[in-house]
Amino acid sequence: MLDNIRYHMLLKSIDKNIQENLFDVALGKLNELVKKDFKPALTYLKRGRLCKKLLMYSDAYSDFTYVIEHCAKKEEAYYERVFLNFEIANFYEAILDAETILSFDKSNFDVKRIKFLSLAYSNRESESCEYILGIFNNNKYKTIQFIFNEVAIVLAKDEFSRGLKLLEIIELLDPNNPIKLLKEATIYGYVGDTNSQNSILKKLDNIFPKYFVSHFKFTDMYQEKDLLEISFLLELSIFDKKNIFVYPLKILEGYKKHMEGHITESKMCFEDAIKINSSRPEAYVLLAQTLQLMSGYDKAEYRNEAEKNYKLAEEIYLRENLPQKAETMRRQLQHLNSPIKL
Repeated sequence: MLDNIRYHMLLKSIDKNIQENLFDVALGKLNELVKKDFKPALTYLKRGRLCKKLLMYSDAYSDFTYVIEHCAKKEEAYYERVFLNFEIANFYEAILDAETILSFDKSNFDVKRIKFLSLAYSNRESESCEYILGIFNNNKYKTIQFIFNEVAIVLAKDEFSRGLKLLEIIELLDPNNPIKLLKEATIYGYVGDTNSQNSILKKLDNIFPKYFVSHFKFTDMYQEKDLLEISFLLELSIFDKKNIFVYPLKILEGYKKHMEGHITESKMCFEDAIKINSSRPEAYVLLAQTLQLMSGYDKAEYRNEAEKNYKLAEEIYLRENLPQKAETMRRQLQHLNSPIKL
C-alpha cells in the first residue's frame, strides 16, 4: 500500500530520472503509480507533462482530460491542455479551454493570447479582431504592435501561413498599413513567390503617401497623439524614400523626445524642422514651448528666444488667415511675460 511518504519519495525519484534523461524509467514508474490509483490528479498530471515533453501528444491529451473529467482539482490540467491544444493546432478546443480558464482566472494574459491566436488561425478573423482590440481597450496602435510581435515569432519558426493570417487581422484593423505590406512582401520573398512580392512592393510605393497623410493631421499635427501612435508614425519614415514628409517626421521626433523628457534633444529637433521648412508654424510653436520650459521664467536668453518664436508663429497664422491661432500665440506671449513666477 502507498502512503504519502512513499508516494512523494517515488515522485522525487521520477523527477531525478527525468533530470538524468531516463525518460523510459520515469514513464514506467508513472504507469505503475497510475495503476495504484493514489492521488490520481497529481499522477496523471505529471505523466501528461512527461508525455508532452516526449511529443506523445495523444497520451498527454488523454491524461490532462482524465484529470479534468474525473478529479476535483482540475485547474492545472486545464492550463496544460489549453497550451497542448494550441501546440497541436486543435484550435477549437483551445478556445473552449481558454474560455473555461478565463472564467476563474480573468486576468491571465497568456491564456487570452492563446484564445486570440486560436481564433485567428481557425479563420475567425472578425472575432479575433474584436477580441484582441478588447484586450487592449481598443487601443489600435498597441494592438497592432502586439500582433506584429506575434508575426515576428511565427516567422522565426518559418510558419509563413500563420504570419500571413495575422497580417490579415492587421489589415482589418488598419487597412493598407505599410509595415504590414512590407512584412507581407517579405513572406512572399521567403517562399519564392517573387511576383506577389513585387506586386506588393509596387503597391506600397503608391500607398504610403496617402496612408501617411490620412494618419497625420498637418494642422495641430502634434496634438491628440499618444507616445505609441507617435512611435508608430516615426517607424513609417523608412517608406519616405523621396523625403516628402521629412518636416512632419522631424516634428514628431521632437515631440516624442519632449514627451520622454529629453528636452534639449527635442529643442534641436524643432530647430532642424524650422531649417527644413521655415514657412510652417508648428515648429516655431513647439520650439517656443520648449524654450519656455527650459527658461523656468528666469533665464532671459531662453525666454527671449521663446518670445521670438511665438511671434514668428503668430505672423504665419495671420498670413494663413487663422486669427484664432494667432490669438492663441498672443495669449502665450502674455503668459510668458507675466510677472507671476513659478
